[in-house]
Amino acid sequence: MTNSHDVAWGRGILGGIVGAMVMAMWAMMVSALSGMGLWAPVQLIAAVWFGASAMHLSIGIIIVGIMTHMMMGMVLGVILAILFRFLAIPSGMGRLVWGMVYGLVIWVINQFAVLPLIDPLMASHMPPWAFAIAHMMFGVVSAAFLLNSSSVVARRGRHELAQ
Repeated sequence: MTNSHDVAWGRGILGGIVGAMVMAMWAMMVSALSGMGLWAPVQLIAAVWFGASAMHLSIGIIIVGIMTHMMMGMVLGVILAILFRFLAIPSGMGRLVWGMVYGLVIWVINQFAVLPLIDPLMASHMPPWAFAIAHMMFGVVSAAFLLNSSSVVARRGRHELAQ
């Protein structure tokens, strides 16, 4: 028997994966049109592990970049599901706005705190406007998978914390 926690986690994981895929498609399109190359965003993600050598295109770099991006999407999708649950964000279209704001918050944290420390190559090569839009897209798509989560689950979650 599946409980509401499993459903929320599953929706968060799936939403995070699909949101990360949409985000990557946008970033790859912008990158290709700007002359950096189609695979540059994936390579820049892999640079967290390989530094500047990630910019030498190989199948291994692409796999590591994609895996890293999808795993982060899953984690951030689950965090969004947890936030919706514990903040008792009501089901419905308003969650898309919350998702967009969530994406922008992630962008601000990444752009100005995390990436300069762990992946300065990405921080300096991804246009901030495109990166911000990519994160908003991630948030909206991830939230779309959580539109119909029951607000009863949210109330139950708060009640369980009180016990």
